[in-house]
Amino acid sequence: MTRHIRELHRQFPGIQISRTRGGHLKAQVGTQVVFLAATPSDARALANIRASIRRAERGLRP
Repeated sequence: MTRHIRELHRQFPGIQISRTRGGHLKAQVGTQVVFLAATPSDARALANIRASIRRAERGLRP
């Protein structure tokens, strides 16, 4: 498991992260699904992923 996935599990214990057939990541947040890049390419990528997960937790559109 990559470092950023472990960080997301630690920060958001209620989500389930799995890989898609295309190699991307899929985070199941309650009833919503958030698709993530498997290899974040810039410094803001993890912050943007966290923001998408927080929006999904609040019930807003990710």
